[in-house]
Amino acid sequence: MPRVKRGVTARARHKKIFKLVKGFRGKRKNVFKLAKNAVMKAGQNAYRDRRLKKRSFHRLWILRINAACRQNDMKYSRFVYGLELAGILINRKMLSELASNNPEIFKELVEKAKATLPPEGQAPDLEVIKKRLEKGKVKKEKTPKDEEEAEKEVMADEKVEA
Repeated sequence: MPRVKRGVTARARHKKIFKLVKGFRGKRKNVFKLAKNAVMKAGQNAYRDRRLKKRSFHRLWILRINAACRQNDMKYSRFVYGLELAGILINRKMLSELASNNPEIFKELVEKAKATLPPEGQAPDLEVIKKRLEKGKVKKEKTPKDEEEAEKEVMADEKVEA
């Protein structure tokens, strides 16, 4: 039976790991066993933190918006509710950018939100809100497929009645 020499593949595998641990400190950068563990742990942390990053940025945006709202004598929750009633659809990231870089534009948004809000402690007039939301909706055009489905429903209703 011929002798199997595995040095080439082992070296290639080790090189791949050592390339990933470049910049690590201590034995983690040049001892294979420790380097392999370090790479595994770094990968787990990277995976987890890609998700945590989204959460932490969302929290940061809300903090910035809240601070800017307070400067304009308004609470964050009332501001967001007022924007929704006004039909202004801007995400938290853009609101945060406006709050920090363009305070005058942000102030206009706060004024619009204040104008649409009902007085504090009072329930909003639902009919007015429905009308505002209907104005902002994009009306969907009927396709031939939608018309066929509507006809089938009518035919089914007629069968049930008969």
